[in-house]
Amino acid sequence: MQGFARGGDARMTRCHDAGFTLVEVMIGVAIVGVLAALSATNYQIYIDRVRVARAIVEIKGISLHLSTIVINGGRLPPSLAAVQLTQKDPWGRVYVYRRISGTPPFLVRKDQFLVPLNTDFDLYSVGPDGQSRPAITDPLSLDDVVRGANGAFIGLARNY
Repeated sequence: MQGFARGGDARMTRCHDAGFTLVEVMIGVAIVGVLAALSATNYQIYIDRVRVARAIVEIKGISLHLSTIVINGGRLPPSLAAVQLTQKDPWGRVYVYRRISGTPPFLVRKDQFLVPLNTDFDLYSVGPDGQSRPAITDPLSLDDVVRGANGAFIGLARNY
């Protein structure tokens, strides 16, 4: 008979169900939650890196297009829209473009020594926060993707 001990023992023994206790289920859910949180954080870091890389590639392309215009005897356009370059950065904002010639000095991007980043034109993305200041060392500018040294550097302002 099932449920009774062998050997004629009259004591009843319980059959153990093959299930999980509430504590085991809660521990399992907690482990899955922690793993999900870690992977979501890593995924967001990956997405941020991809967006920065995309902005770098697009700024290089725009910079090359503008340099080609100058090499072919033209002048730098007054705006990117004047040469049909209206694409938006990975965060959905237009790239900021300013010719150095004719731009008030307080609007020109500057490094930590207050030296202008470029002598021809400024081109940058204001980054994920959508805010920027002319000095790239300002906390609001550190996440900007900037063009510096007349195109020799294109990357995050914090790395310039």
